[in-house]
Amino acid sequence: MRTIAEWLTPVRASGMAAYLVAAALCGVAWVRARRDKQIALLTVILGILNMALFFDIVFDWRWKLHDLLEGRAMANHWYNQRHWPQAGSLTVLGVLLLVGMGAAGRRFSSKPGVVLAIWGALLSIGAWSTEVISLHAMDAVLYHRIGPLMTVNFVWMLACTMTSIGILKASS
Repeated sequence: MRTIAEWLTPVRASGMAAYLVAAALCGVAWVRARRDKQIALLTVILGILNMALFFDIVFDWRWKLHDLLEGRAMANHWYNQRHWPQAGSLTVLGVLLLVGMGAAGRRFSSKPGVVLAIWGALLSIGAWSTEVISLHAMDAVLYHRIGPLMTVNFVWMLACTMTSIGILKASS
């Protein structure tokens, strides 16, 4: 059994705080945007996403999924051949994220706050997916220590800041 100090590391605490604050600010934006159905719906979707990512960090869901996939690969003797499927998955993920960003930019070009909020959400989804895929070269970048934190913490904080600022701007 781990103590709270062992469980609540600076990495985990900063990620939990970033996603919890982003979810709370989505709630604030929802209150401000209730009359605009489109923005109100977006605030709810982004709030749910940020709460899910908060709980993901609390309960290590992405690592449980990663471990499940890794176990399947080992059981089927695919684990040693994982590099190219992982690299391909990351490439597809990158393309999908860029397409999503472009689509959001075109669809909501008259609402820059919405675009920023969606881009922040896509960055969060991309970071989460990259961690699940867990290509060693990407892990080396994401889990590089910068003081008590890791690079991934700054990605989380950037994504949450983009989402928060964007949705607050869109709801004003």
